[in-house]
Amino acid sequence: MPGGSTCPTARQYMDEMRRLLAQVNDIHADKATEILHTAWRGDRRVFIFGNGGSAHTASHWALDLMKTAEVPGQPRLRAMSLTDHMGVMTAVGNDLSYDDVFRYPLSVFSEPGDVAVAISCSGNSPNAVKACEWAGQQGMTVITLTGFTGGALKKLGDVNFHVPNDNYGLIEDIHMSVGHIVAQGLRHRILAEIPAEEKAAW
Repeated sequence: MPGGSTCPTARQYMDEMRRLLAQVNDIHADKATEILHTAWRGDRRVFIFGNGGSAHTASHWALDLMKTAEVPGQPRLRAMSLTDHMGVMTAVGNDLSYDDVFRYPLSVFSEPGDVAVAISCSGNSPNAVKACEWAGQQGMTVITLTGFTGGALKKLGDVNFHVPNDNYGLIEDIHMSVGHIVAQGLRHRILAEIPAEEKAAW
């Protein structure tokens, strides 16, 4: 992995993961959850994106925000991974610029008040940076997940969840875990709004 460190043994990887988890900011994860809860209450859309491994993390986030956070009888959060639309990505990348593959669909589907979630280990992926800059200018709320030193995305997020490490695997593992954390937190926030008598009928 050019530009990043690796661990030679399972024990070292697990020890480093334990050390990192003790450092990361759980308050920022809770803030991201609250942003998504506000989006759910307002019937807003959430657009998630990233490159490489982070592209798959974006897909997993979208699935969990829609399915894991689901509460019977309640609307589902309208979460979408922009990395799942390969036709759009390849058309924009080929005909315009790869730097526009996330900004372009945001300009088509999003509205002010929606949420953009950018996932980038370096924090400097040009297409993610461009999309977040555009989203902020259009009145969207921006959540960023970063590693290394945070890059440009660290400053572009209304909330930034930062993993201070240069090991891509560890960063991506924690970014995925944050997706699970916010999806489960969102579900509990939705549950808290349902009257007790309605829950009793389940």
